[in-house]
Amino acid sequence: FAAALLRLRGFVVFDEDAEAVLAGRDGRLSPVSQEFRLLRGLQKTLAMVRQRGAEGRPPDGWFLVDLFRAMTHELPRFRNNDLRRGPPWDSLMYVHYPAPELLSGLLDTFDEGRCYRDLPIVWNGLHPVRQGFRLLWRFARIAPFPDFNTVVAWLGMNAWLQAKGFPMLAPDRQDQQFLARLLSGPPPSKVLQFEGRLLDAFGEVA
Repeated sequence: FAAALLRLRGFVVFDEDAEAVLAGRDGRLSPVSQEFRLLRGLQKTLAMVRQRGAEGRPPDGWFLVDLFRAMTHELPRFRNNDLRRGPPWDSLMYVHYPAPELLSGLLDTFDEGRCYRDLPIVWNGLHPVRQGFRLLWRFARIAPFPDFNTVVAWLGMNAWLQAKGFPMLAPDRQDQQFLARLLSGPPPSKVLQFEGRLLDAFGEVA
């Protein structure tokens, strides 16, 4: 799961790399590499997502900021640099992002009570799984961080799914390009590719 998250951002990380890092074994990745450090950070973020889900608490904007901080805490360039001060480094072409001075206010209102800044008439008519897809889209379009916005948005979707009693949805190898298209378009009402995989994951858990 952690390796797949980094592949969303274009890192060449294999499952066995993540297994070695998270188990504390020597492996291909150097301890000073950013991949190694990000994997260690993601280990903490996944524990945070599961814990919050076990408590039945949906995510909010500032919880996702906490996830970003946990994921990047071993990377010096992100210390005191969590909310971006300019365009995101992982920006998508033709997508207009909110100005940095608006980010705190957007995060303050990114929660279940305000439908994650979605239209209530749309949000409230959707199945919780499809609400999770809208959450991912809307957070990625805010893109509050200098980098890794899609990764944290994916974690946010999973935090929502866990809080609603669903299993976590791991990224697949083709999701990097698919998400670029998805996030460049209108907010999705359904994502059949994700729904099928989630149904399979639900069957495995059951």
